Amino acid sequence: MGKLIVISGPSGAGKGTVVSELLKIYEKKNDKVHLSISATTRFPREGEVDGVNYYFIKESEFLDKIKCNEFLEYNMYGTGKYYGTFKNHVFEYLDKGYDVILEIDINGYKQVLNNYKEAIGIFVSPPSLKELEERLRNRGTESEENIQKRLETAKIEMENQDIYPHIVINKKNKSKKAAKEIYKIIKKAK
Repeated sequence: MGKLIVISGPSGAGKGTVVSELLKIYEKKNDKVHLSISATTRFPREGEVDGVNYYFIKESEFLDKIKCNEFLEYNMYGTGKYYGTFKNHVFEYLDKGYDVILEIDINGYKQVLNNYKEAIGIFVSPPSLKELEERLRNRGTESEENIQKRLETAKIEMENQDIYPHIVINKKNKSKKAAKEIYKIIKKAK
């Protein structure tokens, strides 16, 4: 049986980059790993593929799946769109011996713990809010309003990071080091 790993952290903390590096470590070690794909009610962006980036489904179908308890976790975000993780997909891979990685927010992690107490929770944090703000601004993709919203959310997330048994600081240009630290945490838990 594989391990369920939940990786969370504020926007701009570098979760995606750390997860990419973590997947490379698994590949080098020839370990079984699966990065879970979320379902969403939003429309695909240019270049996104159904079943690869997300499972794109209609809101009515998503709501039916909530009623049937088919999600390990789900949430509606400020955009008015739902995102969620299918239970059956996660448990199918866990049963095959794969470690399954979920990249989700704190609310999702709380829901996962209600459904699967053995999940390994890891919070990826920037060294400071100041550095996080620099990262968000350096992206050049966000409006000032969005940056401020992301910083407000990040502050709340960082204040609540203690619900995670593991906190990994992702310093600037050190995502490989953070991924190695996470890999060690997972192996120790096994």
